[in-house]
Amino acid sequence: MPAVTAVEAMHCRIPFPSPLQLGKVHMTHRDYVLVRIRLADGGVGHAVGFERGMPLLDLVTRVAPFYVGRSPEMRAAARQAAEAATPPARAVLMRGISLLDIAMWDALGRARELPLWALLGGARMRVPVMPVIGYGASIEAVTGQCADLAGRGFRTIKIMINGTDTAADRALLEAVRGAMPDDVAFGIDAHWSWKTIEDALPTCLLAQDLGAAFIEDPFLPQQWRNVGDLQAQIGVPIAVGEDVIDRYGFRDLAESARILRIDASVSGGLTGAVEALHLATIMDREVIPHVFPTLHGQLAAAFPAIRCVEMILPEVGADPIDRLLSEEARIEDGDLLISQAPGAAIAFDWDRAAGFALRTERVGS
Repeated sequence: MPAVTAVEAMHCRIPFPSPLQLGKVHMTHRDYVLVRIRLADGGVGHAVGFERGMPLLDLVTRVAPFYVGRSPEMRAAARQAAEAATPPARAVLMRGISLLDIAMWDALGRARELPLWALLGGARMRVPVMPVIGYGASIEAVTGQCADLAGRGFRTIKIMINGTDTAADRALLEAVRGAMPDDVAFGIDAHWSWKTIEDALPTCLLAQDLGAAFIEDPFLPQQWRNVGDLQAQIGVPIAVGEDVIDRYGFRDLAESARILRIDASVSGGLTGAVEALHLATIMDREVIPHVFPTLHGQLAAAFPAIRCVEMILPEVGADPIDRLLSEEARIEDGDLLISQAPGAAIAFDWDRAAGFALRTERVGS
């Protein structure tokens, strides 16, 4: 198979239609890094990730030389070389490695004219979608969204809570439960709001009483002992892991929590995500991947451990990635219809994305 001749990376910023609130964080835009690898025969591979305040474009260009000159079939060799080059920096560089690994898989699928799920081995062709709502919206707005989403066939809805105001969270969650049919589940995302078990218990016990399907990110990922202690005290599954970089981190979390939040753009690319999914399968853990529904839908088609894929719908305004993509996710009755297109279901319009670009870099010829 032809080798990679160049790696291109673009940092894009897309403003939100209106500001959003995530706990104490005031958000006005979302930053993305797009990656495109070019092969000697003209083939390409794509990847995209959240920048999240890190120098992600620089991380991509730092590890790009290990991919230039290697074919997508040798992606494991490229990853091993990139990891081995600077072991102390591995934790930081893994985000750059992750995007390049995704792009290599995408290029492989395109070259073989097969979707990723077919390369892995398909098990299903549609997967439940979990919409995400909240982001500081009023109780009236959130309950209206819940009723609307339930009516459209979505069976699990994630609510972003305040996390620092127990009374406000109680009012919101009680209203949410009352606005949805009994057969529609809800989970909550505390976005790392609590530091101790005592901080977390009041809201977690409330969520348990209201029948929550999961509680996400009560603590920082490295507080896996706290996660385990909290899980032992509540019956609601805890979901964690969206910032974990490899299978070793997921192994620790899988001992403590019952739902893993894998993100291929963070945890070693699709190769790392597959490793984590095998781990989840062996340990009987459910998986709800972190955003990027079309990409993670390809994994969900191959791995029954994935309960659903997460999606911030365009009308919410918190993830305007649809303005970069050339193919929309196809949703029917609350399910994602798995893409049959060759590759990893990441198709963006590079020229259109350039209209949002803050910076672009190229490594190779």
